[in-house]
Formats: sequence, structure tokens, C-alpha cells
Amino acid sequence: MDFEFTEDEKMFRDSIRDFLEKEFVPIADERDKKGPMTKEEAIDVMKKFKKIGVALDPESTKALFAEDPVIFGIVSEEMGRVWASLLPLFGMSALPAIFAPLASDETKDRLMPKLERAEFIGCFAETEPEAGCDTSDIKTTAKLEGDHYIINGNKTWISNGTIADVALVGAKDLSTGVESFFLVEKDVSPFDTNELHKIGWKANPTAEMFFENCKAAKENEMSAMMGKAFSDPKLMELLPLSPGMMNLLGQMSPFTALMTLPRAGMGLASIGIAQAAFDASVKYAKERVQFGKPIGKFQLIQEMLYNMNVLIETGRLLGYKAIDAINKGSREARRLSSMAKVYGGEAAVKVTYDAMQIHGGTGLSDEMPLERYYRDARMMTVPDGTSEIMKLITGYAILGKGFSAYA
Repeated sequence: MDFEFTEDEKMFRDSIRDFLEKEFVPIADERDKKGPMTKEEAIDVMKKFKKIGVALDPESTKALFAEDPVIFGIVSEEMGRVWASLLPLFGMSALPAIFAPLASDETKDRLMPKLERAEFIGCFAETEPEAGCDTSDIKTTAKLEGDHYIINGNKTWISNGTIADVALVGAKDLSTGVESFFLVEKDVSPFDTNELHKIGWKANPTAEMFFENCKAAKENEMSAMMGKAFSDPKLMELLPLSPGMMNLLGQMSPFTALMTLPRAGMGLASIGIAQAAFDASVKYAKERVQFGKPIGKFQLIQEMLYNMNVLIETGRLLGYKAIDAINKGSREARRLSSMAKVYGGEAAVKVTYDAMQIHGGTGLSDEMPLERYYRDARMMTVPDGTSEIMKLITGYAILGKGFSAYA
């Protein structure tokens, strides 16, 4: 059993770490305090990432998601370590970006140039005011009228919602009664948004979204796009899915399969936040002198550092084990990715809490990044499925058919 990254993965980790430390460490604290990025700022961030090959054009997404999914885990962890507000900007844009090459010709003509220029911002519009995690009870509807679906409904807590060019919208197809997902372009069929404010990820825009008679070409419905890819080998090459993910798509619903990688990524991003807080605590424990000696010599401090370190190492192993299961196309991917998200998020909350305790009054200062780490860690236990829902998914995976806690 090999727990080491390959040489290529190590080189990539080192390069993105250097990039993040150079470009974002100097600005993260102050920029985070100013609130949500503008669209212009978000595009500037995306262009910077494109220079190192972390982008949303088909070639880049294939490298990130298909050729070696471990790379996606590394990106998630390193972004979390430096500035968690970057995570939803990139991660939530990736979902509609994956399907853009499979959309209608008109949609492709509009979106592909933006993807190639790193000027594409997208969002994943699933959560609703009443339904929350209960995606079986969504109220947003899609009615097929001629060549278009007409979409009506409201979404909430949608990352990137106020600045998105396109939304991948979850809606119930009125002709089948089944939920699907639809690409809705803001320039073609405008939707309204309202900014929401939150405890963490301060620099990432979050929105309520209102879809009133918004149109989506029938070719832009998920099953139609997936069917197009499966029927055309050339298009299949554009779909940035690993062989393992393709295997998962044959075992479970597209939504369930596709969410395994983001959830594993969320777990690893949480560990990135925890690692940053831990590193700061180790440094402080060596430097801070009380009662005539560094506080790192006190037994309670060493015990706290031990507990923090164990949580980080365990969460990291679980996150990459989930990605390994995804890479192999194992049914265990759903269980492991859910566990990785829960464990990583809750570990980050505990580690950042203890980091603030080690720093004492200094840890409470907004002049230090610890309060940002703590706020961002608290965010990680809710988006992409709360810890409680992830535990129910895990329980169902363990017990099997007939034991769904929310059916």
C-alpha cells in the first residue's frame, strides 16, 4: 500500500503551493474582510490560475479530473490551506464548465471562448429555501415547450450566484416527474439574484437566485448532454471524467456519482485549513514564552498539538482514500467521500478552535489569520451536504437497500 504521491504529483503540489503563497497569502486576510469579489476580481483570479494549468477549459479539466483525480485533491487541499474563498469560485464553476462542450451549438459558441480565456464563472444551483438537503422535494420546475425548457423556481445559498455567467440548475421535469439539471445562461435568459452574507468564505459571492420563465435549450438538459457524449467518441474525449468515474456513472445516478469527487475535495480542503492553523500553532508554541519557557514545553500544549496532528493526518488519509475509490470506480466511493467530508470538516473546526486557544488573546485578533481559518472551517460542515446528511448517506451505504433514513 503506497501512501506517497508520485513524483509528478509532488511537483504539482510544490508548484501550486508556491503559486498560492506568492499570489494570495499577502492579500488573503485584508481582501477577505472586504466581502464578496466582483466579477472582474473573480475573472482575474481565474486568469492567474490558468497560467499554471488550473483552469476550466476542456484540456485543463481533463488533466484535473480525468487523468489523475489526485491532482484535484491536491488543488483542494492547497487552496484550503491558503484561502478557502477560492474553493467555491473554482469548484462550483467547474460543474457547468464540464457540460459546456456538450451543450447546444449556440450555447457552445457563447461559452467555449469564455472557458478558453478563463473568463467563465459558473454556479451549481441546487439548494432551495424549503428543500435544503432534501433534493427529492425540490420545487423548481422545468416544462418542455417546443425546443426549450421553461424553468421556474428559487434557489438559495448558491456560491458564485451573483457573478455567474451560467447556472447548472436542478429542476423537476414536469413531463417525467424526475429531477434533472439544466444549463441556464444569464445573458440569454436572465435570472435575478440577491447577495447573502455568511460567517466564512467571505470573499466568495453567495446568492439567492430567482428563475422566472427562464429558458434552457432542450439539448442543455443533463441526460441529453450525457447521451450526446456517449454516442460520439470525439465528444466523449472532451468529457473530463476518469474511467473510474465513468464506472460510477453506470452504478448510480449521475448526480450521486458526480458529487463524490467534490465531497472528497471538500474534506481535503478542510484539512488544508486545519494544516494552516496547525502550522501557525507549532510556530507560536516555539516562540511564545510564559513562566520563563516556551509554551511548547507545557504538557497541555503538546497534547493539543498531538490531537490536532492526528485529526489532520487521519482526515488527509481518508480524503485521498476516497479519491482512490473514485479512481477505481468502486461503489465505496460514495461512502468514503461522504465520510471524508464529515471528518475533514469537523476536524478543521476542532483544530482551528484549539489553534486559537494555543494563541490565547492573540488568536482572537482579526489582525491574525486564525479567526479567518476558524470561520472558514465552520463553513465546511454545511455546503455540498451537511455533516448530518453525509452520516445518513454513510449509514445507508453500510446497511444497504431498505435502510434509507430519509426515504
